[in-house]
Amino acid sequence: IDRVWGADYVGDTKTLDVHVKRLRSKVEPDPSQPRHLITVRGLGYKFEQ
Repeated sequence: IDRVWGADYVGDTKTLDVHVKRLRSKVEPDPSQPRHLITVRGLGYKFEQ
């Protein structure tokens, strides 16, 4: 979040989670079992085709 919005960002830390959930609902056949938008623990996310 610091890289995108800066260290002074005071918004909700769940903002990114909400956006990822919305993206998954659009690109995944089953958003509860993502195959394309993958969480990489400790790093972020990656997109796989």
